[in-house]
Amino acid sequence: MVPLGGRFHHRFVPLSPPGRELLQLALVALTYWLAARLSLNLALVHGQVTPIWPPTGIAVVAILLLGRRAAVAIAVAAFAVNLPIGPSPLDAAVIAAGNTLAPLVSAELLRRAGFHLQLDRLRDAVAIIVLGALTGMLISATVGSSVLVLSGSVPAGNFWPTWAVWWAGDAMGVLLVAPFLLSLLPRTSGPPLTWTRATELGALLLGTGIVTLLLFQTRLRLEYLVLPIIAITAWRFRQRGAAPTALIASGVAIWSAVHGAGSLATETLFEKMVTLQAFNVSLALASFVLSAFIETHERNEELARLYLAEKLANQLRTPISVLNGYLSMMADGSLGPDGGKRAIEILSGKTRELKSMVDQLLEAARADASPRPHAVGRIDLRDVVQQAVDRARPRADLLDAEIATALGVDAVPVEADAAQLGLILDNLINNGLTYTTRPPRLSISVLSEGGRAIVRVVDNGVGIPASEWEHVFERFHRGNDPEFRTVPGTGLGLYISRQLADGHHGRLVIERSEVGVGTTFALDLRLAAANISLPIGGWVREGIPEDSRPARAEEDRVEALTQ
Repeated sequence: MVPLGGRFHHRFVPLSPPGRELLQLALVALTYWLAARLSLNLALVHGQVTPIWPPTGIAVVAILLLGRRAAVAIAVAAFAVNLPIGPSPLDAAVIAAGNTLAPLVSAELLRRAGFHLQLDRLRDAVAIIVLGALTGMLISATVGSSVLVLSGSVPAGNFWPTWAVWWAGDAMGVLLVAPFLLSLLPRTSGPPLTWTRATELGALLLGTGIVTLLLFQTRLRLEYLVLPIIAITAWRFRQRGAAPTALIASGVAIWSAVHGAGSLATETLFEKMVTLQAFNVSLALASFVLSAFIETHERNEELARLYLAEKLANQLRTPISVLNGYLSMMADGSLGPDGGKRAIEILSGKTRELKSMVDQLLEAARADASPRPHAVGRIDLRDVVQQAVDRARPRADLLDAEIATALGVDAVPVEADAAQLGLILDNLINNGLTYTTRPPRLSISVLSEGGRAIVRVVDNGVGIPASEWEHVFERFHRGNDPEFRTVPGTGLGLYISRQLADGHHGRLVIERSEVGVGTTFALDLRLAAANISLPIGGWVREGIPEDSRPARAEEDRVEALTQ
């Protein structure tokens, strides 16, 4: 009874943990059973041949989310499904055991492979295809087909056709249904699903169903024209949109096959199975594999941005700290009357260092945005090399360095951007002057070989291990030699240089390098035309005919200077 003037107070009483678990298992069993009954109603041969078996996808996801205890619900539901259609209760129980063991094995394999429930990496897509679908479902197909043969329901000669149909249907259930269920989980990555985006997604889902239905109504084989819609959905909504789109297209295709619509009307049962399985595989690959690829690409870009921020912070911290320290000392007068000039020199040096870092970052951004040359013209590669050497002379003199050149007497014409080629050479020369424990010795040669123009920069630096040859051209790569860790830089010089070389349809490579001896870089470009004989001061010697000069004599002479 309720007191007069009182109210009914309803309060929700949460289930106890055992009650909650029991409810979860009951929902799994009910969902499994309903999906199975629906699939049997859409079988190509009523109650027998199904091109997709959704309960396998439901079972795999249930075990991934709830753990092995979900196997109890799966076993009960599988037995309830197979009992009315199985040869005997014992046979139904054995088939149910196979239907339970297969998703258990698939889920365990996925766990051991480090599978992400968000399906947001390419490795996750590969794992669910190879481990979850193709491998795990071998068990259910083998157990089920064996029971049917041993019970006499299927002739022994039909074991492999029966096995193939069973395995393909179970695998398709994992490939199409499991990603759909996983897409319903809350996601931390990707843009939020606003009302506008939800409307767009709904339109794409509806459009997929209508287009697929129309394509299967015609007798022309046009069903794969739905794949661009799935690709667009994967691009716009990732897994959240790609998985349901693929499932809708698959469902419409199966319905069309059951009712003998369009091009499927004249096909045999085997031909229908092959058509549907090929179509379903294409849907799966075009949906979650593409969405996983996009998410992986976006994640890598985000990691690259974070890495850039960290590298910038580390590289800029030292010069900024020096600037801040000296400015503070100048402000409080602690440098004294004679320390101001020295402080200004240090501040000027650190400012140039900061400017160099910013310039390299800008060059890297330009190279990423458009590595192709901008101001292309016919130039003599020897002039570009000589100008780069002239720019490096002041620093070389300070370091007591020697830079020898072998430019030859014949022009080396190339169609290129002189400024970009100059930047490549500046980076190579500056590296040769910096990364050495001895007085720097560089030799630079220019020659033409087989229609190619080749610039070689040889230094006597610390050398590069063979395992690092390709890594030095990566963004932000710095050497591991502790002696040079304090050398300022962004690790972008060689990355920019290779990008610019690629933009000229050329190559920048390490030809040889030996730790403790030195390195040879080679810049390979396409010659613009045949060489023209143009003498260069210092290389045309009286009494030596130009046409009798050995091709490698100059290079050998200057290379000897580095020994």
